[in-house]
Amino acid sequence: MAEGGEAGPSKPDTSDDAKLAELLQGPGFAIYPLSWCPHLSAGLAPAQPQEVSCSSPCTQCGDTQENWLCLACHVVHCSRYVSGHQVSHHSTSHHPLALSFSDLSVWCFDCDSYVDNEQLYGVKNLAHKDKFGEEMLKPEYGKKQDGATFEMV
Repeated sequence: MAEGGEAGPSKPDTSDDAKLAELLQGPGFAIYPLSWCPHLSAGLAPAQPQEVSCSSPCTQCGDTQENWLCLACHVVHCSRYVSGHQVSHHSTSHHPLALSFSDLSVWCFDCDSYVDNEQLYGVKNLAHKDKFGEEMLKPEYGKKQDGATFEMV
C-alpha cells in the first residue's frame, strides 16, 4: 500500500470507482452487429474490389471526410452526416450493404443494423490494409473455443 494510505497500484482511488459508476449510468450504449443478415448473398458484388482506398472522394460531391463504399457496385459516397449521398444511392439502387471508411464497419440499410460476417472480411481487410498499412486480425467467425478469438492472416 502507498504511504499515508494514498491510492496506488494495490489500492485504487475510490473517486475512479465513482467516475466509472457515473459513466455506466450515463447515456452511452454498445453496438452489437448482426452476425448474419439476409442481404449478404444479394448485397455483395460477385467479386471484391482489387483494392480499397479509404481516402477516395464521394463520387457526387468530392468530399473525403466520412465516406462509404457500396459493397454491391464498389462506388464511394459520403455519409448521411455530410451530404447523404450513400443514403440516396441506397434509395435509388437498393444496394443494401456499405463499408464505412471511418471505422471499417458494414451497415445494412435494409436491416437497419451493422453486420459483421466472414463474407465481409476480404473487403474489410483491404480497407484496413489501406488505412493502417497492415492486415486486419481475422475473427474466428462462428467457432467456439477457449482462448484467442482472433488470428493474424
